[in-house]
Amino acid sequence: MNDAAIPSLSGALILRNLAAFERHVGVDTVDRARTSLTSEQQERLAATVPSAWIAVADTDALYAAIADEAGCDLLELYPTIVREGLESTLRSVWKVLLRVTTPRALLMRAPLVYRRSHSVGTMTPRVLGKGKAEAVLTDWPQISKLRLVGLATGIETLLAVAGRRDCCVGHERTPEGATFRVSWRR
Repeated sequence: MNDAAIPSLSGALILRNLAAFERHVGVDTVDRARTSLTSEQQERLAATVPSAWIAVADTDALYAAIADEAGCDLLELYPTIVREGLESTLRSVWKVLLRVTTPRALLMRAPLVYRRSHSVGTMTPRVLGKGKAEAVLTDWPQISKLRLVGLATGIETLLAVAGRRDCCVGHERTPEGATFRVSWRR
């Protein structure tokens, strides 16, 4: 069970990203990274199943260890991992459904999708006009740079898989979390 005071990610999200890391840097690299963590971290991460909540600190330590083991900069590698993982998830019937869904409908589902993958914070989207929106994250003032990059990449990837072109998501930190500025073309 998740302690609501500890920022956590869903096991499904972590497993999807780990599969992408394995495809990108290799299973052996991921395995070596796991063994470089403390025994407590290894034990907590071993409990990762789709329905579990795993502390962000443990997940981020593993991701950093993977990048280190692969000789990569994590903030440069992570967008590729998020993109590959999300595209892999959405290749099925979801891809067809996303293409017939309006950007407004996609953005309005963001709070639900966010809550299913993050234990802290609240995502509030708002369409600003044709091809422009913002998503405001509140209630997570200590969100890490890695999490910001992951969320921005996730939003961008979802819109791209849904057939939107030239998707761009920028973010800036706020006292309560962050604001993501989103743009795309149809």
